[in-house]
Amino acid sequence: MNKIRILLITVLGLCNLPLFAQVKLDTAYLQVIYLEDYVKNVDTKKMGYDELFLNIGSHISEFYSKRESQVQNIRDSVFAIGGDISQATSLTADIPRSYQYYHVYKNYPSKEMLTYTDKVLFDSYRYEEPLEKPVWTLLSERKDIQGYLCQKAMAAFKGRKWTAWYTTKIPISDGPWKLNGLPGLILDAMDSDSLYHFYCVGMKQIKRSIPINIKGKFIKCSKQELYEKRKQLNENIVAYMKSMPQITNVILKTPEKTKTNKYLDIEIQESAKKQE
Repeated sequence: MNKIRILLITVLGLCNLPLFAQVKLDTAYLQVIYLEDYVKNVDTKKMGYDELFLNIGSHISEFYSKRESQVQNIRDSVFAIGGDISQATSLTADIPRSYQYYHVYKNYPSKEMLTYTDKVLFDSYRYEEPLEKPVWTLLSERKDIQGYLCQKAMAAFKGRKWTAWYTTKIPISDGPWKLNGLPGLILDAMDSDSLYHFYCVGMKQIKRSIPINIKGKFIKCSKQELYEKRKQLNENIVAYMKSMPQITNVILKTPEKTKTNKYLDIEIQESAKKQE
């Protein structure tokens, strides 16, 4: 166990990126650090909180949760030296979790394309789509964020209305999540319902690999298929697990919930619009 604890200290001092079985896509030179406030449960208005990194390279950028990446790094490290799930769980017990497993790769696998990966219970999924640019309305209002003069912009994008603040002092057309397309880096973004709010709390120059983790096998899917799986899991986890081939008799005997949670997703799918 001491060996594992020493390894934990080492991992926490590293870059919070996947450590094993990775393919290098690009080298990041700038890391933008965002915090996120978001509504986890639309019925109870329970809030979630996360720390996220946007690593920007010459051609590709990656956006992901620092917290969940850190947890995965520790687990991979423990398993790599022969540890088991109970040891990995013990070492990650004090790390705040967001359970936001998604990674957004812009300009991958090619320019003007986007790759999105996510985890649903035991399975990892991946889809690709064109890198859509919001049609922004640039406004005259300005404010200071992290020492950078920022300008306001608004757009309807992926089913929600977004207000963003960007700075031309950093002429990189990128931002948190799938947001992009402004003449400068987005440092703050919130949807009109105040369900999701990303805000920059710092940035630093780095020289670090942008990898894509190939340790687990990604199941290729459509965006709609991934949405349906996440919705099913969120609304009734027992029913979802009973539909999986690797379930146990304990799960089969577990009663399903009679009341389901309303699923909330940052991107509103066409099927969800029809149900509203």
